[in-house]
Amino acid sequence: MTMLSARISSGLMMVVAGVALMPAIAVAQVPLQLNVPYRCQDGVTRTITRCERNARAEVCFWREQEKGEVTERYNVRSQMDGWLSTCTAEAPQTRAAAPPAAVASGQPSQGLSPGYLSGFPSVNTVKRSIQGSTPADTLARQIAVLNYLPRIIQRMQMVPGRRYNSTTPDEQRLIDAYSLASYELSQSYAKSAAPQDAKAFQQMINRYEMNPALSDQMFGLLSPATLAEFGKIDAAASAQAQARVDQQRRENEQARAAVSQSPTAGGRSLANDPGAVAMRRCLELGGSELECLGKGLTTGFTKSILGVDSIIPQSTTRGVRIGGTFKTASGLALDFDNENANISACGKLQGPAHEYAVTRRGDQLQVEIMTEPKPLVVLLGVDGRFTGPAAFDLSGDVIVGYNTYWVESRTSDNVVVPGSGHQERVPVWDRKIERCGFSVLRPTGPAKADVSVVRELENATAALAGRGAPAQKSETAEAPAGPRFAGTYVGAGGLRFEFHATTVIVDCGEAHAVMPYAVQNFADRLVITVRSGTTPAPLALQADGTLRGSGSIDVNGRVVTGTDANGVTFAPRTAHCAITQLTPQ
Repeated sequence: MTMLSARISSGLMMVVAGVALMPAIAVAQVPLQLNVPYRCQDGVTRTITRCERNARAEVCFWREQEKGEVTERYNVRSQMDGWLSTCTAEAPQTRAAAPPAAVASGQPSQGLSPGYLSGFPSVNTVKRSIQGSTPADTLARQIAVLNYLPRIIQRMQMVPGRRYNSTTPDEQRLIDAYSLASYELSQSYAKSAAPQDAKAFQQMINRYEMNPALSDQMFGLLSPATLAEFGKIDAAASAQAQARVDQQRRENEQARAAVSQSPTAGGRSLANDPGAVAMRRCLELGGSELECLGKGLTTGFTKSILGVDSIIPQSTTRGVRIGGTFKTASGLALDFDNENANISACGKLQGPAHEYAVTRRGDQLQVEIMTEPKPLVVLLGVDGRFTGPAAFDLSGDVIVGYNTYWVESRTSDNVVVPGSGHQERVPVWDRKIERCGFSVLRPTGPAKADVSVVRELENATAALAGRGAPAQKSETAEAPAGPRFAGTYVGAGGLRFEFHATTVIVDCGEAHAVMPYAVQNFADRLVITVRSGTTPAPLALQADGTLRGSGSIDVNGRVVTGTDANGVTFAPRTAHCAITQLTPQ
């Protein structure tokens, strides 16, 4: 299946980890009125659309309307009385008819926007139609389908002419219904499963999300009209992707022509200026000619003109890091790279990326994210999920209004260009604290390679391949969400490991190559396993920050020898290095 990220609306965490431990105290709750606008003291109008009871608690869904913007939210019923006490329900005779409910059970509602949403299956239809060989296999298949259906909705938003990031309320309600059902099914298995079984179950779900046969069965749940609409939109989006591929091919041909005119052509000696060395190393490690030409030009410019190796600050981050995206059932997300953590969908907060620190706690990893007003601490368990506080205050920026300006274009002699005048809206920001839940965050997106803009375009184009098979990507473009590693570590005999988000560059003498790696955190040690061909090379992290290994590693690389009519030419280069102790550089 095509791995397209599902964007889930902001909302409060629906399940609090300590609910099962609370004493049974009889509390008189405020009676709820469904589909009745509540006017609240904070200026927000809230309309409760439905309440449902699951195995743990009663969960209610409502719409918030503020300054013309509508947000879908849900929470445990027992936690809603706080804001209900500050609101007044509108008189029944003045209320408007409620919109169709989201697809949660029974038949999909009619009159949805876009109209093809009515052809998507209900949650009950998925549960009834998707069956496996065992109860666990059935759950895994159903969760995989419920995880993937929102991606189809996202794919269908790529209809030509539609504005980017323009999810309709009906699309969001349908996405939320699928996501909530997926979460509840996952919890129904996890609450009674051993950690190793929970990990195997998640791996089964991941495999089913990439299973073509299950993909075909899922598409068979769509109505013929919706399936036909998907085919048209998918074809149009693929045509746009192909246009980008063709454009990149033309740019690569131009880059190849530039390389063939460089001093390396015609059998002459290879240049050794900083730009040429950087370009050759980039090509030898598998970079495209266009990408490496750009790297060589920028390196040469900054060294010869500015007198520095790079104008881009070099990362000093090293040690254990986190990669990938993790989400709660309500859509709140933690997105990690080697440098920072981003928090999204916590209310309407928009803030900068946060630095974070990773500390081993036995077979768990404690991640402290430098948020305000105090750091957020979450734990990454052996099941690949984060757990944290059920309620946590975060400070960030929100849009409180807009300033409107009249803007005109002017010529070089300061004359207004006729007809160029137009209004522009600039957001006005204010600081706000939101309370959000981090009880359970499951992995939803892989760690991404720290690659150039050109390589990102190549990966994005590959991700838009047809629905029937996964996009064809390099095995090093992504890595499973979870622990990663960073920094440069050197050993004896010219051995050097340069760790990146998804790969490590290994130098052994004159040979160098890009290799995948994996990180495993055991109760007594953390091990980084570098895969050289089919031979693993394990490295254990020591208390002093060094890496210790045993045995040896073979590095099969290549070196640039020149160019010919077909482009850049290479010769193989192989080296063998012993692995002992590696010290951070």
